[in-house]
Amino acid sequence: MADVVTKYTFVNAGNTNGTALGVDNQDITVWQIIVGQPTSGEIVRLYNIQNPVDAATTNLAFQFTMPTFSTTNINPGVYVIDFGPNGLRLGEGGAVQIDAAIGLTVVWSENW
Repeated sequence: MADVVTKYTFVNAGNTNGTALGVDNQDITVWQIIVGQPTSGEIVRLYNIQNPVDAATTNLAFQFTMPTFSTTNINPGVYVIDFGPNGLRLGEGGAVQIDAAIGLTVVWSENW
């Protein structure tokens, strides 16, 4: 069994057609999503496809909407979404799509 090589993909600005993770039809696992500049109501989507269309639900593997931050729900400054010890497996390659500049990093690896 080959060693797992962790990869990091940074996306700073909104990207309506997604940013590819891996290559087409490549099995990958997403371990974490780190949001460096959380903003109320912004959306993060992970797709089990390389070329999603803006806000499509086809091949949508995961969607998260940032909560509304306020004086009673303080913005943590950095928001981490952890997919646990098994990660989130995407069998067709993948893509991440965000709708604003939230300083997002995806931690992922190729499956061998």
